[in-house]
Amino acid sequence: MKWRLLITGLVLTLLYPVGHAEAAPYIAGGTEWRPFSYSDEQGRLHGISIDIARRVLALAHIDTHFVSYPVNRLQAMMDKDQIDLNYADSPLWTHPDDLNRYVFSIPYLNVKEHLYFIAGHPAAATPVDKLQGMTIGMIRGYTYHALDAALAEKRVSRLETSQDLALLELLQTRRVTAVAMVDDLYEYLIASHRIDPATFQQGAQLSEAPLSIKLQRRHAALLPSINAAILTLQRSGELERTRQSYIPAK
Repeated sequence: MKWRLLITGLVLTLLYPVGHAEAAPYIAGGTEWRPFSYSDEQGRLHGISIDIARRVLALAHIDTHFVSYPVNRLQAMMDKDQIDLNYADSPLWTHPDDLNRYVFSIPYLNVKEHLYFIAGHPAAATPVDKLQGMTIGMIRGYTYHALDAALAEKRVSRLETSQDLALLELLQTRRVTAVAMVDDLYEYLIASHRIDPATFQQGAQLSEAPLSIKLQRRHAALLPSINAAILTLQRSGELERTRQSYIPAK
């Protein structure tokens, strides 16, 4: 009997080697951020970054479970190492003190962020470092480092909301002077809600950020396969086709 148990144990060891417990799916987290990541009425995740990250991780043979949380909760869970990777992040959006805690894939897209004003507003042509006496609408939990100095010196103030479309509503009702927004999101909202694009005007650029997959540093060994998958999809044109598929015709 002892020999039979020993043989059985050896067979199981061969079938399920040490580290098998680590084969559970990696947890990939993001936040509600149309058109890059959002949930439908059935709770299924869709979006530019969702589709791209799924393809990248599948090509890299990395089993992954996707989740979505509010920005502040997502950041807290990343800080506590409760999430393995963020599928839509950028080194430019990560606090400098935290950069050594993470590793980043090569970018799969670049995203630009601008201020948006009511059309004809005189401050629309004002550089970021010259802004004064304004209230800027932004999504709660988001950081725009180009505005740090103006906010710290109280030359401008912020009004936060948790809804993307609410930013444009705040702008239309003049409750804010401008809103900070990713260009793709702005174009998505304008097209999908049939808003006259002549209503608003683009102002100063806040950033141009490389959009990457951010991983806990302990998962750095996954980067070569992730980067190779991104390059494959980039060369085939699939990355840009995915992006364009989420921007409705104006």
